[in-house]
Amino acid sequence: MPLEMGPDVHGNVWLREHRDATRLRCADWDAFRDPDAVTYGRYVAQQDDQETYVEGLLEQFEREDHDAALGTEAVALLRRALAPSRYLAHGQQMLSAYLQQLASSSYVANCAAFQTADQLRRVQITACRTTQLRSAHPRAGFATGERQAWEGADDWQPIRRAVELALVEFDWDRAFVVTNLVVKPVADLLTLSELGRQCAEAGARLDALILENLWIDAQRGWRWTAALTRFLLADEANREVLQGHLDELAPLGDAMADSGGRLLATGSGRDAAEISAAVRTRWGALLAEAGLAAAAGPAAGTP
Repeated sequence: MPLEMGPDVHGNVWLREHRDATRLRCADWDAFRDPDAVTYGRYVAQQDDQETYVEGLLEQFEREDHDAALGTEAVALLRRALAPSRYLAHGQQMLSAYLQQLASSSYVANCAAFQTADQLRRVQITACRTTQLRSAHPRAGFATGERQAWEGADDWQPIRRAVELALVEFDWDRAFVVTNLVVKPVADLLTLSELGRQCAEAGARLDALILENLWIDAQRGWRWTAALTRFLLADEANREVLQGHLDELAPLGDAMADSGGRLLATGSGRDAAEISAAVRTRWGALLAEAGLAAAAGPAAGTP
């Protein structure tokens, strides 16, 4: 039994059904290795350095009264795209934690655990910035309207839909594909890389630098994802499984790219079409790096 309990205990039944009974074939899951070779001690040390850097940025820009000097376009962008993204990060944290819980080896579980911690770091930093922006712009809606935006703003809905559908993919192989090959890369490209670029163009220099720092976490997460995918593709039978799941679930990512482009578009930066096209191109390159083909098809609709 997977756990030291009876075969009919709920945890064992769940593992047999949603982990051990998937179509993935792997002779030795323990042969996989994290390309970054991250250990707990190394993770804590490197993230301590990252947090020291971010804290230094916050102190420096506070002395410069940066937030109070933000223009109307920057405030609007941060209100509609940055502040509500903490709900997205919470969703990604839960998805990553599920991958860790059901992983077939400790080597895979460790990667997913550090990814989960990355998302919690992002939640904390986003909440901190939201509070600071509320202090500087008390009537702009910071720290009061994020939930309404996440649940009701048109351009957030395809992103929220993708996260919520991913949360009910219980089979580990499908959960891995929808989380780490669809939702996470597209969300990270949009709300870290592309949002950082738009913030820089709009004059929100502090948030551009913070998002650039969080992007480091996202890139490390992608490296182990691509490495694990290539590891599984060593058995050609797994290609049909993984590519099949990707073909089915990729329209969620397409819909995210479309709505994310509209969400991030500004007058001083790139427009919606440019952002969406850039995200699709970069997402396709990431999938190719992992050994898979980007799926073509109509974007998934919103509820």
